[in-house]
Amino acid sequence: MVSSTVPSNSTQFAFKSSPESLLSFMVSNVDALVQCTKERSHYQHMLLPSLSKFIKHIFKNCKLSPTVLVIGLIYLERLKKNLPTEAQGEYDTPYKLFLSAMIVATKYIEDLSSHALSIYKIVSPLYSKKELNEMERSFLGVLKVK
Repeated sequence: MVSSTVPSNSTQFAFKSSPESLLSFMVSNVDALVQCTKERSHYQHMLLPSLSKFIKHIFKNCKLSPTVLVIGLIYLERLKKNLPTEAQGEYDTPYKLFLSAMIVATKYIEDLSSHALSIYKIVSPLYSKKELNEMERSFLGVLKVK
């Protein structure tokens, strides 16, 4: 249940129950976006936990709000509509799509980019800031954002 009271200086809602169902919904949506290889062909792929653990880790450690997840889901749905039906990806494509959606959603929700910066820090062993910026630009390109 989402609280209907919002502090005057905040755009986030207080989440009173567990976000587990929303996180599970995010995992299933991200995983179903693009047909991806199950082969971990790069060293980077070997370091990745399950998609579910990865999404929960980012949500918890970056202190993302359920609102950010919902906006991210909206962006992912728009992305899905713009992707060719035969689109395919590598093992880590769902991870990259999730990260891109969260970065774009956090930048949309807040004037400061503190959540985006925390995402950069947490995934820096896997992806460089340059790679994350490229993911974000590609994501926005498929969304046809100018």
